[in-house]
Amino acid sequence: MKEQEDRQLEHLVAKAIQKTTLETPSSQFTNKVMAAVNAQPQSVAIRYSPLIPKYIWIVIAALIVGFTTYLWFFVQPTPMAWPKLSFNFMDNNLISKGLAAITPSKITVYAVLLFAVMVCVQVPILKNYFDKRRMV
Repeated sequence: MKEQEDRQLEHLVAKAIQKTTLETPSSQFTNKVMAAVNAQPQSVAIRYSPLIPKYIWIVIAALIVGFTTYLWFFVQPTPMAWPKLSFNFMDNNLISKGLAAITPSKITVYAVLLFAVMVCVQVPILKNYFDKRRMV
């Protein structure tokens, strides 16, 4: 039964394909499409501009240098009477005693330092990669 239906469908499709003609676009189709494409305004690439311009950074740096210079040369230091703070309670704390007893091995120290160096190297590389990928 299924084969009979499949044959009838194939026969029907073959008849429909034979009766229809191949449609072709008009002779001016390509010219009209290209004229419409050329009529579209060209999009201008958005240029990157930083959130804080360079001259603002220069002003901020000048203010910091000026304030530091003013404090260094024109303000005379006065002795301050700070109260003596006592951290004796830290000596009896179980956590501080436990942390003081921990001595990491050389391998652990080297692993942590290598991890820090690799992070410092990989972050700029990945940032550059994602910046380039965003522009494309």
